[in-house]
Amino acid sequence: MEKKHIIRFLQERKRGVYTLMVEMYSDVATSMAVTMALEIIKEDLEKESGVIVDLNYFSLAQAISKYKKEKAISKTDKKWSFPDAHETNRDEKAAGKFKIN
Repeated sequence: MEKKHIIRFLQERKRGVYTLMVEMYSDVATSMAVTMALEIIKEDLEKESGVIVDLNYFSLAQAISKYKKEKAISKTDKKWSFPDAHETNRDEKAAGKFKIN
């Protein structure tokens, strides 16, 4: 997505524009604090368009935290396995059963 579209969506106050912005600037958003990322993104968008861009800190912080959470979930996406008694090996004990030596 081009930066001029993001600037237009910001001016029109479209829903989801901060999510798009975080996806575009994901390396900046995840590598530093929110205030520094806000300044860098703001400077880059102003340089691109020549128009003063007003970004909301809270909206950007929410979008960044949501992006980081989704990234962490996809990274640790584990499949839990709870086999039935007939699916386990014969050497394994069923759940809740043990053997005293």
